Amino acid sequence: MLDKKNGKKIITALLVLSCIVSGIILAASPEFKSYRLENTRELDSLLNVHIQDARINPNQIRVSSIRIDTIFTRKEYRIEVPSRFSKTLFHVDLHKDLFKYDMEAPAKVHFPSHDMDIYVYHQGTVLRTIRLTTNPELDSLVTPEN
Repeated sequence: MLDKKNGKKIITALLVLSCIVSGIILAASPEFKSYRLENTRELDSLLNVHIQDARINPNQIRVSSIRIDTIFTRKEYRIEVPSRFSKTLFHVDLHKDLFKYDMEAPAKVHFPSHDMDIYVYHQGTVLRTIRLTTNPELDSLVTPEN
């Protein structure tokens, strides 16, 4: 059995070792690089790329503008998707890409329909809303392969 003195030495050595390993990991990790979108058209372009990558047919998308005040208008994307479409995967991929631009994309899931609203935030302002709604009539459609 170890006495208290040896136990303290072991704990101290483990703490020093963990600090050294943490410092090495921190020094070896690449620096986070934040990109910047110059205007909202670039954000719309980025969103459209994600929508195309998800193989969503353009006729399933409705884009409208919501006037917030005299100088700000927010776009809302209403997208109908088949029930087999993974809204969560779409959200995760979009969130990962927006994170590079210092944006957030929290989502709200509505039950029991499992429809999802994704809010694209930047510096506390909602810039875009993406509403993913399930339309069972789309289940019979075949998505084009790239």
